[in-house]
Amino acid sequence: MKMLDNSSRGLLPTQKCLLYRTCIMSIALYGFQLWFFKGALMIKNITELKKIQRRAALWITGAFHTSPSEGVEAIAGLIPINLHLKKLNGHYHLRYVTIHSSYAINTLLDKHQSRNQNQHKFALANLTNKQKLKLKSPIKDISKRLNEIKDEFDPYHIIFHPGLRLVDHFSSRIVFHSPDSSSDKALFDHSSKLNLAFEKTQKSSSDIAIISDGSVKAVGSATAVAHIWKDNKVIAKLKAYTNNVTSMEAELMAIQIGLTSAFKNTEAHQILIITDALEAGKKIISSGNQHLQKSIIPIAEKIQSFLSKDSHNSIHFWHCPNKLEWPRHSLVDTETKASHIPPSFPEKNSFLFSKKKECDLILESWQQSFKDSKKKGQLFLEFEDDNEKVIKPMYTKGGSWLLHIGISNSVCVRFTRMMLGHAPIGEYQQRFFPNSPIHCPCGEADVEMREHIFMQCKRYDTSLHPRDICISSFIEFIIGNPTSFCFDNS
Repeated sequence: MKMLDNSSRGLLPTQKCLLYRTCIMSIALYGFQLWFFKGALMIKNITELKKIQRRAALWITGAFHTSPSEGVEAIAGLIPINLHLKKLNGHYHLRYVTIHSSYAINTLLDKHQSRNQNQHKFALANLTNKQKLKLKSPIKDISKRLNEIKDEFDPYHIIFHPGLRLVDHFSSRIVFHSPDSSSDKALFDHSSKLNLAFEKTQKSSSDIAIISDGSVKAVGSATAVAHIWKDNKVIAKLKAYTNNVTSMEAELMAIQIGLTSAFKNTEAHQILIITDALEAGKKIISSGNQHLQKSIIPIAEKIQSFLSKDSHNSIHFWHCPNKLEWPRHSLVDTETKASHIPPSFPEKNSFLFSKKKECDLILESWQQSFKDSKKKGQLFLEFEDDNEKVIKPMYTKGGSWLLHIGISNSVCVRFTRMMLGHAPIGEYQQRFFPNSPIHCPCGEADVEMREHIFMQCKRYDTSLHPRDICISSFIEFIIGNPTSFCFDNS
């Protein structure tokens, strides 16, 4: 790995992070499910993986070898290896919801999970409670996880067969309209086109418009609302509720209830669907997302029936982002968010909600432990983003800090060393090399500290001194003073 870069040139930090996560981690974690399960002895393997990840984090950021592991891994955007394994293992368990009923593992699960397969004599269903308590096996963990999922999957449903999908037969009669870009001009042009299309629909006796929106509360409770427009008036206001689903599933449910109502009008030939989640419509048409089967199949079958009935029938999806502030969609959006969800009995989770919930809990666990941890380094500096919120560690999109400092190797190396307090300055030498000179070369500080360099040192451009604890101010200082926090800074 050292051949690919150094502290001034070579692969960018973001590229190194991507290389580590996609190549090295894939090899290192191959078959980890065989030893990572409840009750297994895994300390030795995790310790070795921690060593690998520490070396990778030092390589990505260019930090000193004395740098604290938790701090440098967080800056590199690498989640602690034990939490990463927990997340991957959870995804591995969820995969068994989607497998075909003929898979051999079904014969080892509980009876209600066997999918009508003949049970193996050592299946969980044939074990006593005492035997189950003593059992240490991935199968036991998989069975427990499957009990939390409510979705049922049919991998070979006809709607997913190549050549029989909606996109294969009706691609010319299912049209998607979206702004060319996110600029104000593009949004204005799109809004004008949307108004014209909506007015044209309302003037025709054979056209119907559906305005739909879905919303999910923090606890996973979802509301779906659809307004059916015909002859310049709302002819139906539809609402549906569910629990433990994602926002995408809520949007699909809103489209479904709208289309179900519209298809009852036998005179309809063209249907406009106005939604702020155009991606949901595209998933229906492609029929390729297996994880959304439960939501997609009923809608896709109805669309197929509608389009097969008459060659003149068509469906147009119009994207209406909230930034557009289109009045009719804003009313639906307000109604969706203001709806009071009635109490219901506890429900199982959808596949995607279970996956998202687990990822959210793992991220929250990491952020909380990182906040209270002393292993991130005694001198670890906390920064705020442009919204004046304290930056918390993340592992998506390159991480919270690497997203800002991954623009060059030099900036990343010097910023990391500065942030951790492990940089070639007097403050660091006082701790690790007490016999070395620790004063600042400018002659105005007995100990060369980070605060002195940022606020007082005359060797650096005073106009770039940080005015607050916003990360952009410190990056501006680092970029504007290329000799700061590096060895050649005399």
